[in-house]
Amino acid sequence: MNLQMNSAPVEYEYKAGNAKCDVLILAAGFEDRAYHFLETATFADDAHCILICFDNDISENLEVTKKFIFRANDKFKSENIQKILLSRTSISNFERNIASTLATLPRVVSNIFIDVSGMPNYCICISLNAIRNYYPYVGQGVIYSSAKQYFPTYDEYHKKTDIIENSEFLPVSMATEMSEVLMLEAFSGHRSKEGISCLAIFAGYDAHRSAGVIESINPSMLLLMHGEPGDNSLNWRLDLSRQLHKKFENTRKTASEVVSTLNSFESLSKLEEYYQFLFEDYDFTIAPICSKMQTVATYLFWERYREVQLVFPLPIGYSMDRRPQGVSKTYFTNLGAKNSLFRFAK
Repeated sequence: MNLQMNSAPVEYEYKAGNAKCDVLILAAGFEDRAYHFLETATFADDAHCILICFDNDISENLEVTKKFIFRANDKFKSENIQKILLSRTSISNFERNIASTLATLPRVVSNIFIDVSGMPNYCICISLNAIRNYYPYVGQGVIYSSAKQYFPTYDEYHKKTDIIENSEFLPVSMATEMSEVLMLEAFSGHRSKEGISCLAIFAGYDAHRSAGVIESINPSMLLLMHGEPGDNSLNWRLDLSRQLHKKFENTRKTASEVVSTLNSFESLSKLEEYYQFLFEDYDFTIAPICSKMQTVATYLFWERYREVQLVFPLPIGYSMDRRPQGVSKTYFTNLGAKNSLFRFAK
């Protein structure tokens, strides 16, 4: 498969035979979409699987993990399955373990798939960093399955939208209130402008996490990147994101943009555009809070500009009854190899 860095996402064809990958990396997330690719796709006999299992206090976690392990053993040879534990209290161990696990795989592979559907945003960045460092000459295929229903729902939006601007209303989402801003050493960047900084937020629907990272970074300039859903029926979510974040625009110099939640290269191009104007005067920090594919764009941008800092506002926990429901479409995005020459999509 010829992997081009500027390839737009395409809908994945499950009936096209075995997935053209030598290694599949995925996480045992509790959303329906996290399980869908593993359950539906078929794989070659010699393919390998790295399954990221969560160590958390969510009561359903054990049963979810068992379901993933059972299905992985049905799809891959048992000797070709590796399991890695991910705990919020020991992320550094996860960074080391994914690197050491990759070292046990065949050094010569053609294609690696990473299914980001069940991964937290910081896990996506750590995993891509490990993969692209160990296999710098191999491209990756990013798998992303969208949900049928997201929270807040349209009914909740319709009922509350008229009072958002005049109250402290925040719609209930899967993520609970903010816990901390995670700053990983690997993505710490380089600070050189004596506190003059620009914070770019991929703004979603958890305004409390946006508020937390703005307070933590205290940027001189704020860039709000609102997500335009890939499904036109969800465009009301763009309006909701704008309304939830409007109050931040009065706190400092602010720019606002709209980028796709699905096409990573559109987000990548917009980050590049702003960076070229700002990098001489501002330190640059990015907080990916919205979509998983925007997080992929965030990582690829950092990979090119290592002086950029990535931060991850984390919630205290997650509400299982507010998780995205069902599965809509699965998308496939080609990433070029780390050591290949590439140009950003225009």
